[in-house]
Amino acid sequence: MIKVLISFVFIFITIPVTAGMILGVHPYLDHQSIIKRFQPLANYLSFHLNQEVQIRVGHTYDDHLRTIGENEIDIAYLGPASYVKMVDNYGRKPLLARLEAKGKPVFSGHIIIRENSSISTIGELKNKYFAFGDQNSTMSSLIPKAILNKHHVSLDELSGYRHYKGHNNVALAVLMADADAGAVKEEVYEKYKNKGLKSLMKSPLISEHVFVARSNMSPTLVDKIKRLLLAMNSEEKVKLYLKPIKKSLTGLVDVKDEDYDSLRGLINLKPAAAK
Repeated sequence: MIKVLISFVFIFITIPVTAGMILGVHPYLDHQSIIKRFQPLANYLSFHLNQEVQIRVGHTYDDHLRTIGENEIDIAYLGPASYVKMVDNYGRKPLLARLEAKGKPVFSGHIIIRENSSISTIGELKNKYFAFGDQNSTMSSLIPKAILNKHHVSLDELSGYRHYKGHNNVALAVLMADADAGAVKEEVYEKYKNKGLKSLMKSPLISEHVFVARSNMSPTLVDKIKRLLLAMNSEEKVKLYLKPIKKSLTGLVDVKDEDYDSLRGLINLKPAAAK
């Protein structure tokens, strides 16, 4: 018997797969809420970049800043104060775009009190209890601390203070008389102003939240991502990809580091030289 051995040769064709990218977001809401808000934008970028863009929510604000500073994430979304702190600690990163809400690339917040409060000036907050948001939050922590300092009210002169998680919790703390005053962004003030809150003072206008790229990204890719973000100005694109992030958004616009100099002045940080 003749045995015929037939050898089968399998040829494997390797199709190159482009590695995915990471879109990093600070933990200003719970993890799932942030994923839900940013997934449409991630899908938009994935389609046009021809590679998957995954969302990474920082464990803490400091963790988010570290991952950006050490180039562990490709595209990062930052609050204004977080941006200037990141630049101060790690140097400038390629700027992509900043938010535009209701047609403006700036926003503000409020020092809030209860509508029946007898407090009428910032100076009267001495010996009062203050509710701040996360320690790294622009409008609920860093800006109000700068305002208090400007009006010669130190943290030591408060009867006490606490950092709450999220602007809504700050507003509720003031409403429930757990605090005499607090600080929140504009949209949260608007949400609660007819429920027993009033504004003691409106904050200065601050440049909006910003997207940056990792510093070792190729200039060609940086330019492509920037053009994709700045192209999201049609009514349809805004509705599909930006309003899930924030209902008041009307687009993304160009940005430069100098847009944050007024904020640096408030929180006593100097601009970092470009690298």
